Amino acid sequence: MPTAKHGYPRPLVLKDGEEVWLRLLDPDQDEKELLDFYRRLPEEERWYLWHDVSDPQVVRECILHYDPRLVLPIVAVAGQGHIVAKATLYRHFPGARGHIGRLRLILDPEYRRRRLGTYLLLDLVHLGLDLGLSLLVAELIRGVEDQAIRAAEKLDFFPQAVLPDYIRDPRGNRYDLVFMVKRIHRGYDDF
Repeated sequence: MPTAKHGYPRPLVLKDGEEVWLRLLDPDQDEKELLDFYRRLPEEERWYLWHDVSDPQVVRECILHYDPRLVLPIVAVAGQGHIVAKATLYRHFPGARGHIGRLRLILDPEYRRRRLGTYLLLDLVHLGLDLGLSLLVAELIRGVEDQAIRAAEKLDFFPQAVLPDYIRDPRGNRYDLVFMVKRIHRGYDDF
């Protein structure tokens, strides 16, 4: 298992000195904490997620029951076991997209601007390397996730494509979807 190299669970010290622990999401133990984490996200932010995380059944069926060959969810845990962030690497079965990983990070508002997102993004890059992936892709919304776009750029992700006016907020305003890409395997140039 590629996650064994990462020594989960392991501590991480944030820029303000607080310690959090990174570990794999445990589908059998984390349901309550994961639901609490999603409930702490502002409603307007939950709007942009891929699933309706306010619905416990959706969380149970779509997020907690995942195929570990294709989905590697990492959580950051603080204090008394509270989940404060979730970072996920999505993979494809071997084939035309088998060399690509998709990334998604979600942070508790109280844990933003403390480098946790950057650390988690870097952790996903290392997981992608260990899995032999060549390309990592993060889909980010310009005007909504600008901080995440800047963090990705600091780790050498670059905008590969932009879909103008692709995303719509609850009021009907439209935003560009930016595909941020990072090449992580030397053999990628052979494609």
